[in-house]
Amino acid sequence: MEKHNFVHLAEAQLAQGTLYCAGLDPHPFGGYGDNIKIYGSVSSDQKSDQYRERIFFYEKLTTLSGIKESIDRNRYSCMLVAVETYICEVVKILVEKCNIRVFKPQSAFYEQFGPAGNFLLMRLRNYIKELEKKNDIRIICLLDCKRGDIFTTQAAYFLGLLGNLKEDWGVDFSPYDFDIINVTPWMGSDVMVLLDKGQPASGLKLMRQGKGIIGVSKSSNPSASEYQELYIPKRGLTLQMSHVEDSYKWSQEFDLEFEGLSTIGLVVGSTHLCDGGIRRAFPGTTLLVPGFGAQGGKFFLIMLELIHEGKWNGLGAIFSSSRGTLFPWIKKYGGSGKVKNLEADLITAINRHKEEEEIAFNDPKVIDAGIIYPF
Repeated sequence: MEKHNFVHLAEAQLAQGTLYCAGLDPHPFGGYGDNIKIYGSVSSDQKSDQYRERIFFYEKLTTLSGIKESIDRNRYSCMLVAVETYICEVVKILVEKCNIRVFKPQSAFYEQFGPAGNFLLMRLRNYIKELEKKNDIRIICLLDCKRGDIFTTQAAYFLGLLGNLKEDWGVDFSPYDFDIINVTPWMGSDVMVLLDKGQPASGLKLMRQGKGIIGVSKSSNPSASEYQELYIPKRGLTLQMSHVEDSYKWSQEFDLEFEGLSTIGLVVGSTHLCDGGIRRAFPGTTLLVPGFGAQGGKFFLIMLELIHEGKWNGLGAIFSSSRGTLFPWIKKYGGSGKVKNLEADLITAINRHKEEEEIAFNDPKVIDAGIIYPF
């Protein structure tokens, strides 16, 4: 197996000095006026060519949307311009002021806008690529999409979100070209799209090309245990741990590791206490850890699942925060309460996360487990 995106991710984390991942999920704040007040507050580039291009682009999209009333067409295009401008400003601050190199948009928050939202997601992905090139750094971009379907349908998801259309459709175009996506595994091994009549299928091909796939294993939502913690007598494990074992088996069977890191990751929320059992069952996986920030996740609940030996000691996880990233100025997230302080509050939030993260690494239980602070 050659060097893949989870290895690039680990290197990006070492470069940024934290396991932090910036979630990019545009939440609504109420009516049009309230949303424009927030998302339209970023005005530093409103006279630039880039800003004018955004207006032109979304006005053209709006004419194709089928919205009948002119006031709604105007609001729709203005809102999309404002949301893109705001999110891109957050990304720019994180990359150029905070040295953050790991990002995770959630597809649902873009799909809520309809077809134009998919263009917004694509444009955001392209903007991150531009910053990557401009700053000559590696930026990892995950898509939180939780696709999980039968073999043929899942293959189409993989092609659109991770792949290139050239082999299947004769067009050299990668619509999104995300580095890593997550999948919901509860329809079985089909969702990994590993083999087709004994030959490598799209999921396996993409992983061998370096792409990463993360299976939702232990999610952060309150009702997760209703199904994930069901005990399976035949296997002597919970459903969730059965998925962990299967993921490890696929990683070994198809030789999907490079320098001890697998191309298969697992979602494990920061809202449930973990004792290191997931890491013991699958030593080379990388955990996408949602739930920090608004969901109330805590470092101490997840720390024992970090890698505890070898080159990547202290890594093996992605600590994701969304609302605390996009809206760091909100008081309940530790901000000043004023959106005009976006940059200062965001820098403060990142520094606070790093401090709390380092404290978590110094917990005696973490030290006793052999886990070191890698930064």
